[in-house]
Amino acid sequence: MGFNSKTTCFILATLLLSLFHTTGCSLLDDSEITRARPNEDKDMMRERERRERVGNADEETFIGKLFQDVTGFGDKKESTGGGGIGVNNLLWRATLDTLSFMPLVSADPFGGVIITDWYADSEISKEKFKIVAYIIGTELRVDGIKVSVFKKIKDKNGDWVDKKSSTILQNKIEDAILTKARKYKIQNNK
Repeated sequence: MGFNSKTTCFILATLLLSLFHTTGCSLLDDSEITRARPNEDKDMMRERERRERVGNADEETFIGKLFQDVTGFGDKKESTGGGGIGVNNLLWRATLDTLSFMPLVSADPFGGVIITDWYADSEISKEKFKIVAYIIGTELRVDGIKVSVFKKIKDKNGDWVDKKSSTILQNKIEDAILTKARKYKIQNNK
């Protein structure tokens, strides 16, 4: 297979043009390119802006608290409040531990809201539950936790229908969370 002069010139010209084109793109390295922010919902945007205003102090404290909770090292007096998170640390931990058997949909430590997904204890169960826990304030108080329980039951057609949940169940969950939070407080004071 022989190359004629036209083919050789065409290949060389194409190589030179592609070389010039790729080196010409490197001139953009000095220019400032800012990317447009991805679309984000208003809550995420407000939280990002709040963190930018405050700086990294909240994140460092939050990460420190997580490390302290997991390892047990650190200043124990500081962990009774809600320094790194917007709510009481003991109530937050107790709520997560109490609801750990249910799958979580959302957990917002700054707003103090924990939302679980629908949970049924078996595949053939005719009822399922969803829990939303609101942690209010930075102090460990009886009125510092509010739990809402949602219930659905399966009707004759196999469809899930909303039913009113009992306040007794809500009170039992709140009591379990408060009891666990008190145990954490006693453990931290030792």
